[in-house]
Amino acid sequence: MSFLENRDLSTQTNILAGYLRNDPLHQAKNREGSNLRKVLIGLASEWLEFRNKINEVFDEYNPNNTTALLEEWETFVGIPDSCISNTGSIEQRRLNILLKLSGINASTAKQFENIAAILGYSVVVETGVDTSTFPLTFPFILMSAEEAPFIIVVTLPISLKPSGFPLTLPFTLGLGIPQILNCLFNKIKPAHTKLYFRYS
Repeated sequence: MSFLENRDLSTQTNILAGYLRNDPLHQAKNREGSNLRKVLIGLASEWLEFRNKINEVFDEYNPNNTTALLEEWETFVGIPDSCISNTGSIEQRRLNILLKLSGINASTAKQFENIAAILGYSVVVETGVDTSTFPLTFPFILMSAEEAPFIIVVTLPISLKPSGFPLTLPFTLGLGIPQILNCLFNKIKPAHTKLYFRYS
């Protein structure tokens, strides 16, 4: 995708020539081989290089496309940190930048769900009030009425539930949560809230 349309040298030269007056002094502007035409071709060549650089900066400014500005984007969003490293493929590093950008000021359930979707997880995010009112559905999390408004409950698909615990219980012990989700959500959640994960 380009910000400015692509032009060839001849088109750019004719555009520059169009800015010159149509008088005897500038009549050679459209004559091939004339000194004035050669000057215009030289200027047009540099003008095209300038336009290409504008398009390159435009493309690099978008974290979905960036390659040359990848390190600058990572520095801008604070990568590496305790959750995300700056290693991996270019595509993974771009994804990490998008994750950090999407986490800025995340406070609604939909924003948390979108962050999980970037990572490839389909989750449901609700408040403690939504999950602790009767009738309760399993698995449920016991909480007091006072703390319920300050609880964020993330429901993960049952397919992500870790195996190995010898007993089947109607509640989640909190082990086996995808580490990146746990780390990111705990980092971006409002400071006065608690975060619980469950499988359903």
